[in-house]
Amino acid sequence: MKHIRLFLAAMAALAVASCSNNKFKVEGEIANAKDSVLYFENVSLEGINVLDSVKLSDNGNFSFSEEAPGAPEFYRLRISDQIINVSIDSTETVNIKAKYPEMATEYEVSGSDNCEKIKELTLKQMDLQNRAIAIQKNTALGINGINDSINKILAAYKEDVKLNYIYKEPFKAYSYFALFQALGNWLIFNPRTDKDDIKAFAAVATSWDTYYPHAERG
Repeated sequence: MKHIRLFLAAMAALAVASCSNNKFKVEGEIANAKDSVLYFENVSLEGINVLDSVKLSDNGNFSFSEEAPGAPEFYRLRISDQIINVSIDSTETVNIKAKYPEMATEYEVSGSDNCEKIKELTLKQMDLQNRAIAIQKNTALGINGINDSINKILAAYKEDVKLNYIYKEPFKAYSYFALFQALGNWLIFNPRTDKDDIKAFAAVATSWDTYYPHAERG
């Protein structure tokens, strides 16, 4: 009987270890956010789904853990309208340190190259949007001048992102993320209006079909 109990205990321990080994973690701290509710959300193809939440204490510590996806998936941390985008490939642990209310732009991330690149892309997109807004407010340019100026900075942005992110590693989650960035209500990369954008989508689609043949996003 003693041997049976030991065997069952060992099997239970293995089961627990197996479950924990198949999970990913997103943890860290959000300073200056006492009593704020931090949401952990899945950015799925069907929409935004809240997976978990926590009311932050004085130290702002948080830790979320979920089943590891079979292919790269996207998540986000959110307090009100402040958002930090996260991608998960498997069972990694991503650590994020931020300060509220500037958490969307001023945060540190470690444990994931994809998440670091997504931060870079997010800051680039915000800078692009701020420059576009400044151009729109410059009435001295006139309508044609405003449109030309915006088209120029948009073209430069797309060239940078294509060469240094999408074409560099099209199989990465951050390259997929880059394809769906927007300027206002408009997609920056839009294969319906720009034939050159089709190449960027095709590069990512081909890589995902190769590396993640059963991925829903593919």
